[in-house]
Amino acid sequence: MSLSFWIAKKYLKGRKTNKLLSGITLISMAGIAVGVMTLTTVLAVMQGFENDLKDKVLGVNAHILIQNRFGYDIPDPVPLEKTALEVRGVKAAAPFIFGEGLVMYRGRNYSAGIRGVDPEREGSVTKFGGFIKEGSLKKGGIALGTEMARLLNVSVGDTVRLLSPDGKITPMGIFPRVRDYEVTALFESGMYEYDTSLVYMVYEDARSFLSRQGASGISLRIENIDKAESIAREVTSLLPDEYAARDWFRMNRNLYSAMELEKKTMFIILTLIILVASFNIVATLITLVREKTREIGILKSLGFTAAEVKRIFLYNGLIIGGAGITLGELLGLLLCFIIRISHINALPAEVYYSTELKVSFSFWNFFFVGAVAFFITYLAAVFPARQAAKMDVIEAIKYE
Repeated sequence: MSLSFWIAKKYLKGRKTNKLLSGITLISMAGIAVGVMTLTTVLAVMQGFENDLKDKVLGVNAHILIQNRFGYDIPDPVPLEKTALEVRGVKAAAPFIFGEGLVMYRGRNYSAGIRGVDPEREGSVTKFGGFIKEGSLKKGGIALGTEMARLLNVSVGDTVRLLSPDGKITPMGIFPRVRDYEVTALFESGMYEYDTSLVYMVYEDARSFLSRQGASGISLRIENIDKAESIAREVTSLLPDEYAARDWFRMNRNLYSAMELEKKTMFIILTLIILVASFNIVATLITLVREKTREIGILKSLGFTAAEVKRIFLYNGLIIGGAGITLGELLGLLLCFIIRISHINALPAEVYYSTELKVSFSFWNFFFVGAVAFFITYLAAVFPARQAAKMDVIEAIKYE
């Protein structure tokens, strides 16, 4: 332990007689602690929300999609599937059909995206099988989201009417195709948007109902989703020119870009709170320098250099800030733990993709918050420390 650090500790311990200084010090510590606690908690919640959203989006959607560049169907998806599966990292492939339609039941009408899949193969590229809450998807039947079923007031076994705008072309115009289907399954993806607007049916049924000559696209599942962009490029390079592969991040770029911007904005705002709290450290050290002016003069007369005096007050600031940061990090972890075990369902499903507050603790977030707060604390301590180092020895000793 250096002599400067030992003196700094003595100064902090010896201030009990000065109630004003002690009060400012406690306020400084508390301000830093609250700022760090809030920043740690907010970043953990936002990271948890992002991870939960990613898990749910990739539960319904594929990691990579192969589609025609011009929006046409894929007449024979089998050769493209084989080509994609040859790429390292691609684990499974399955074709799908997608179209728009209207679900009708006893006077209630809701627009929906109709997705035709092979129930067996779809489970290899998405989490469709795990979403089924009741019944099973069968030929001649459909699977509705639990929220849509609630809005329509239907259950498994009821018959609903589907309307497709892709109907027959006649001299009188296009007549929409209308068919009745039994609800054989209910699914719950955990995302309100999907659970209220998506209808699943067997691949061949969708092909007939939507009048398609082939698949709308091919879903791919890969081993490592962080490599989706590079794998998509490699798959595209092997496909005929009219086809392209898009990765999950590219398909949801706007959503994730908005979340990243929000995270950065919150970080800046909460960092400013820590910055404001650090001004209390400046006030504390300025007051301490004035209180210890004579002692500073005596230390310099004994041979202490300006740099050593400066270090004494830098250490004071860092000790105060370090205590606040440590307390804030611990309180932040405690609050994150409470949120995790409480399973708080406070978010409206109509607005947010997830109704429950999720927490994802990251060591790097924890370390980064502490490092930023410590740097701000250091900057706050520099000015008072310099003022102490610049004091004239004789004037300091005469100070009363």
